[in-house]
Amino acid sequence: MKPWLIFFGALALPPITAAQQPTDSTTSTQPAASSTPTSTTTTARDTPMPSPAADSAKARIARVLRSKGINPAVAEYWRLHDQDSTATPESLLNEIGYDLLKQSRVDDAIRAFRANIAAYPESPRVYEAIGDAYLAGGHRTAARDGYLRAAELDSSMTRSRRLADSLNAHLRH
Repeated sequence: MKPWLIFFGALALPPITAAQQPTDSTTSTQPAASSTPTSTTTTARDTPMPSPAADSAKARIARVLRSKGINPAVAEYWRLHDQDSTATPESLLNEIGYDLLKQSRVDDAIRAFRANIAAYPESPRVYEAIGDAYLAGGHRTAARDGYLRAAELDSSMTRSRRLADSLNAHLRH
């Protein structure tokens, strides 16, 4: 069995329901989850622009994130995903996760990216994103594994390959 499968295998489990999640001590005074507009132009590597349903879903998840914290926000994501998966594109949790990283909320970003991996396990972008979050949190081995998985899924992910190789070199010393 490949090492990344052992590491990421638990990520593909069904999401924890809100009732099973630990209480979150965040308050409603947190900054908004997103400061970036969702209707931006696309590049060759980006996914298409979000639909109005995705914009609405992001706003709902951001509201829950601000008022209740990351675990209820992820539960809201899964509720919306189950209702209409087109309203919860891969880019939605990636944007929220990177917004959390910008706020230095690394653990919350990792939680968002883990949910994205569970929803889109064959996307190289979700593994690169979690690699970025783990690296920001100082978890070099986990970051390397995320970057390696991204590069395995898509050989054109040269940034992921380069970062994985660099982390490998540092981890050996």
